[in-house]
Amino acid sequence: MNTGYAQSDVYQTNEHTLVRNSREGMLKLDDEVIFIKNLHEIPVMANQAVRIGYNAVVHCLRGRIEMEIGGALSTEGALAQRQKIKAQAGELLLLPANKLMQPMMVSTDVEVAILLVSDKVLREVLGPQINLWNRAMFLDEIYVIDGGLWSKGADSYARTFFQDINGDKKFKLFRELVLSFLRTLFLMICEMLMRQNVSAESSAPHPTASTSGEKSIFDRFMLLLSQEQKKRQRVSYYASKLNITPKYLSTVCREVSGKSPIRWITESVMEDIYQLLHNTDMSIKEISNKLGFPNSSFFGQYFKEEAGITPLEYRNKSRQLG
Repeated sequence: MNTGYAQSDVYQTNEHTLVRNSREGMLKLDDEVIFIKNLHEIPVMANQAVRIGYNAVVHCLRGRIEMEIGGALSTEGALAQRQKIKAQAGELLLLPANKLMQPMMVSTDVEVAILLVSDKVLREVLGPQINLWNRAMFLDEIYVIDGGLWSKGADSYARTFFQDINGDKKFKLFRELVLSFLRTLFLMICEMLMRQNVSAESSAPHPTASTSGEKSIFDRFMLLLSQEQKKRQRVSYYASKLNITPKYLSTVCREVSGKSPIRWITESVMEDIYQLLHNTDMSIKEISNKLGFPNSSFFGQYFKEEAGITPLEYRNKSRQLG
């Protein structure tokens, strides 16, 4: 399952449209939401550690999948401190973006449906509930949940829904429809994660102080980041609020989430910008001031380096889509 490339490199880009990929059984919304109905569309590379460019929900309909996840990548390409996980028929395998993983085994009779969602879209559909997903993925490390009847219904709906959009029918609000479906799906997943975590906490031994402490620091960092209006601050700013050194915060973030605190800060800043450009009539200068940038010129440069287009180009394109 080799999704270790940058998102823009994984599949051919057809910007701002929902299309059927040139491969059979693959549908996508820009490069931000991809629905794959056939596992064979993704080359499986056993014994090779990779990073996933998307948050993945893998619905195992038949067969079994086994992999190892987490830990640091050594010079030999092996995973240190890794966790073995497996998903079988009726279960959902959840994989957070940028988490190191190594596929180990896929049964010959496996049948799955795979949903890949970018961090940006996931934050958009979950809103404040994104902390539930982050806690489960990076703190509690719950990667497999029971799908149950609701997941079968969601899978059936997704297949029909995406097929209709891709066919002759023209949906003027297709992006809103996709995001609405994703919000319902991920909220249900978060509900199941909370239930499963409550059950696990009642029977599992207490974690070591160091492990518990690191996860608590990461959780507090994510909470600070979500509450800060002017998120574009130095790592030392957040570290001081947590009463730790910037170096230790960087170590904790990388060990728990696979990302640096700078990456988390940048992604959160960009999400705020996306929302203000799309949902308000604030000028570029007003947005720049609101989010704490020194001037509009620096703001525009910052945005273009991350998004590849100017703020105005993004606003115009996003509003053309409704």
